[in-house]
Amino acid sequence: MLTGFIGDIHGNIDALESSLEALRRHRVERIICTGDIVGYGACPRECIDLTRQLEIPSVLGNHDQYTTQLGKDWAIRPAARHAIRWTQTHLERGHLDWLGALPRTLDFGTFTVCHASHVWFPAWPYVLGRREVIQHLLSQPRQLCFNGHCHAPIRISHRPGRLPAVDTLGNMLLPRNQRLTVGVGSVGQPRDSDWRACIVIYDEARQFIRVLRVPYAVEKARRRILDAGLPTELADRLLVGH
Repeated sequence: MLTGFIGDIHGNIDALESSLEALRRHRVERIICTGDIVGYGACPRECIDLTRQLEIPSVLGNHDQYTTQLGKDWAIRPAARHAIRWTQTHLERGHLDWLGALPRTLDFGTFTVCHASHVWFPAWPYVLGRREVIQHLLSQPRQLCFNGHCHAPIRISHRPGRLPAVDTLGNMLLPRNQRLTVGVGSVGQPRDSDWRACIVIYDEARQFIRVLRVPYAVEKARRRILDAGLPTELADRLLVGH
């Protein structure tokens, strides 16, 4: 089975539509989302509606959770807080209820899916530092996990008797006898100096991972953010992938 992974869409409908079209061209049989459907971008409603329409399984992301927490404050950057407040006012109750019902993890038998980590406290860690990597791998229930949150395609691997390693993700055959987490990058707001949407295809039969970068109407997405009155930095960063 070919499985396509999307994540960190962040209200960017232009990137989402282009990514889904790319996955259709590659004839994936299943699409899974690693969370953060909303936040930052100007089309949270459209992204939720399309994800629901296509019945794409998704886990809960931190921005998804924040958006459901009406009246609460968070220790995050001002631009991100502004975007969450804006998103809350542009979604209906049904959208918020749907986001709030998303699971923290999904288990597909041979692999699991989470947004950030299989460690729940502290909440939403970036699995990059040695401590966070070790804690996550120890808590990971399967040999293989797919996640998002870092907005960059990465691979976290551990071979018995060696220290865990964090590397940039590229096309690869899955290594044997290793615990592996695949960070699928970001559809709507990449942060690895490549503005194109990032998606991952997993060929379970061949045990092969493929990374795809998908061009989309980035200037259109930028203009949507500006027209919505959201912070300019959220618009401009789309052009440079930071």
